[in-house]
Amino acid sequence: MTTARSLNEVAFPFKLDKCDLLGVIHQSTTASDLGVLTLVAGGPQYRGGCGRQLVALGRRLSREGVHVMRFDHRGLGDSEGEFQGFEALQDDIEAAIAEFRRQVPELERIILWGGCDAASAALINAHRFPAVVSVVAANPWVSSERTAARVQQKHYLSRLRQGSFWRKLLKLEYDIPAYLRGAATRLWNRIGSRGGADLRQSTSSTQPHYIDRMLLGLQQFSGSVLFLMSGSSLISREFDELVAADREWSKACSGPGRERLEIPEADQTFSSLQSKNRMLDAASMWAEKLKNS
Repeated sequence: MTTARSLNEVAFPFKLDKCDLLGVIHQSTTASDLGVLTLVAGGPQYRGGCGRQLVALGRRLSREGVHVMRFDHRGLGDSEGEFQGFEALQDDIEAAIAEFRRQVPELERIILWGGCDAASAALINAHRFPAVVSVVAANPWVSSERTAARVQQKHYLSRLRQGSFWRKLLKLEYDIPAYLRGAATRLWNRIGSRGGADLRQSTSSTQPHYIDRMLLGLQQFSGSVLFLMSGSSLISREFDELVAADREWSKACSGPGRERLEIPEADQTFSSLQSKNRMLDAASMWAEKLKNS
């Protein structure tokens, strides 16, 4: 039996070069010129939780008057082609935007939605597409040796101030030898990485680092950006460290059209029911603001 829910969800293939990509549109139940294009985070592995969240997002926003398109980029999910990685999604996003507008002719304004490295891809590329008027970047991926070390240091220092840590330590619930081996490995890797820094810099000089491309994209993007952050995510804390330590990043993330919303109890993927619902509420709020602008 056909349900009301399935009537506004349409799956279809579309082309990028010789590859068939798979898309799904959640059509708004009312006329609207606003849509959300979601980008999938991570590599070509099974990501059921992330996928279900994007389905929930599509169904929620389409009920509230916003079209939503989900799609698998090349090499991911049910789409053909070689996996490109989040740094090389410009063509995939361009093809998806064109198909979104073909499927929904009244569509004029698009919000790019991404989490983790998909948020990074959105920030790199949003400025290239005139139809994109906004980005929702959930816990953007900006991991580097320096930011990771700072976040880990602060995390462990905060644990030293928690009674639960000392209770577990006294009960021998921690594997101390494993911690020491991990610390030694990180130290060795850091020493080795310093030795190869000059070589990496010379070989990658033709292509800016993805974090620099994110900053440039953010600086060139005239639309609005919502940074949706998780209070219990180390990746979120790395982004905060970068913004706090770099004047250009701090400037690009502040001012008119730049907002930050933190969900304190949320982890990186908003995996609990409470944090997922708060994430969906934030998406609804942001879309409503754009609908009325």
